[in-house]
Amino acid sequence: MSRGNKVTNIALAMILCILLQTSISNADTFPAGGANGWGFAMNGWPNGNTFKVGDVIEFKYPVGMHNVVKVSKAGYDSCDGTGGQVFSSGDDKVTLEYGTSYFICTIGPHCSNGVKAGVTAN
Repeated sequence: MSRGNKVTNIALAMILCILLQTSISNADTFPAGGANGWGFAMNGWPNGNTFKVGDVIEFKYPVGMHNVVKVSKAGYDSCDGTGGQVFSSGDDKVTLEYGTSYFICTIGPHCSNGVKAGVTAN
């Protein structure tokens, strides 16, 4: 590799690092369920919100009353948390990746009663 190619590669790597840092530092945090929080009164949340890759969804709820399970679309549709990533701290923070992330509560019939959300990040 010539000296010119090395310098170009180093410069490109530095630019990429700066862009990634800028993207991460511009991330927003959204409370799941908005002002009502993660629970039965989510009223169509997250409708009306715009999410970016790297944004954080914060799920706040009383420990033991709810949980959060990140599931597939099929798990979301059927309220089945089998194989999903379980969060149960009462203050869970999930960083969004590109595409739609699906979250449900698997305690009792909570999911089928509306404690679920699909969040799309672009």
